[in-house]
Amino acid sequence: MPDTPRFALPLLEAGQAQKEVTHNEALLALDRLLHVRVETRGLGVPPAGVAPGVAYLVPAGASGAWAGQADSIASHDGFGWNFAAPVPGVVAYVADEAVFVHFDGAWSDGAWPAAGLRVGGRTLLAALPATIAEPVGGTLVDTECRNVVSAMIGALRAQGVIA
Repeated sequence: MPDTPRFALPLLEAGQAQKEVTHNEALLALDRLLHVRVETRGLGVPPAGVAPGVAYLVPAGASGAWAGQADSIASHDGFGWNFAAPVPGVVAYVADEAVFVHFDGAWSDGAWPAAGLRVGGRTLLAALPATIAEPVGGTLVDTECRNVVSAMIGALRAQGVIA
């Protein structure tokens, strides 16, 4: 039976008997792979008694039903584990860390794979963060505050937040 090229979703064939089985399997795979949310990426042994739809990122060296499935997205359907090999560019939310990770041959450490953000044709947040000293008080408070405000304006301009 032919599959889709990226996620190997099953395709229907002309004259195929029980098309609903193939169609349902494709829908279940889409349910696992769209907007991926996993519980954790640090569990090396499959947990027991998980609810259907719960998913994990399988770490290297995992054992049991996860053996040999490093980097896969493992999701439970209520009967057993299903594994999906991620393709480069897949993003997953890791619930126990509250971070998004992306796959590019390996799962990232949570760093975002972008050099900046483009909004309305403008690149934002592409410059390195600026270090700005806080005013310390004393008789030159007004001058110090003006310097800090000027530094903040410069940092915001460097990030593309203001013009």
